[in-house]
Amino acid sequence: MNTVFIVVNYNGEKYLEKCLNFILSQNYKKFKILVIDNNSTDKSKEILKKMVDENSKIDVLFNEENVGFVKAVNLGVDVTTSPLIALINNDAFIRNDWLENMICEVKKDLRAGIFASKIYLLNGLINSAGHSIFKGLIVMDRGYFERDSGQYDKPCYVAGACAAAALYRRRVFEDIGLFDESYFMYNDDVDFSLRAILYGWKIKFVPNAIAYHVHSASTGVLSDFSLYHNNRNWVWSVLKNIPRRVLIKEYPFFILRKLAFVCHFCLQGKWIALKSKIDAVKEIRKILKKRREIQKNARYDKFEEYINGFGWRELKNVWISQRKRRNMGSNEIRI
Repeated sequence: MNTVFIVVNYNGEKYLEKCLNFILSQNYKKFKILVIDNNSTDKSKEILKKMVDENSKIDVLFNEENVGFVKAVNLGVDVTTSPLIALINNDAFIRNDWLENMICEVKKDLRAGIFASKIYLLNGLINSAGHSIFKGLIVMDRGYFERDSGQYDKPCYVAGACAAAALYRRRVFEDIGLFDESYFMYNDDVDFSLRAILYGWKIKFVPNAIAYHVHSASTGVLSDFSLYHNNRNWVWSVLKNIPRRVLIKEYPFFILRKLAFVCHFCLQGKWIALKSKIDAVKEIRKILKKRREIQKNARYDKFEEYINGFGWRELKNVWISQRKRRNMGSNEIRI
């Protein structure tokens, strides 16, 4: 099955060539690579021009401005025709059997339209084993900052796929539409996964599709930029996609989580956390208009089945990772 790898790049010179070389090393050879460069100002363009000259599998589109991750991905989907689309971050590195293992699962499971990888951070801890949804409608990466002791070694259906390394059937895009370009970047994969679930698609976690991820290499871990977009967009994802009866039931927990989040970061002097919520609410009319369209076409009515407790362990791991973020990737493992 033909696959196109879409890699969005903005000033990613540090990891870009390594990322593309890992894709080129795939055992399964029916693929092309499309890199979309968002007007990088570092040496990315020189790296890409050199790699295009050396390998016919790579094509590049150079945007004249930074249009964001989401719009760049949508552009890539629009200009390609392959039945399978793989999204790989420019700071992610996939093992040489990644596509082979994904294709195997694609052929076996026709109900699934999105396929999630097992993604590790460079320090060997888990970054993502797909998404889970917890009380208060918080969506988090399964296994985040855990040591892998085989607890995520079985294929299963999950609530979403981390787009740092994920595979999509083109039919999903044709059915539910493209990524929401108002997000610019961050949480777009959550929004897309929730919409896919509502439209009746399954999301499959493929544990032997292994990737490694630097995490926020372009924008910085917990930078104001990532903090703002992640948390503004999270509010939008919930308001757009969660069915009304579930939203009403979870609303008190949702508000408590919002307040706790804002207080936590404002006490650290990061007032951008408060701004993210204010700006999310400012766009409420547009979000509700999108919600009406999404809910009108929803085909799945058992969304409660995806809500899995309070996620205390996952929250603890996030807190631990924030404390250790300055050391993230310092003990780089061999891939």
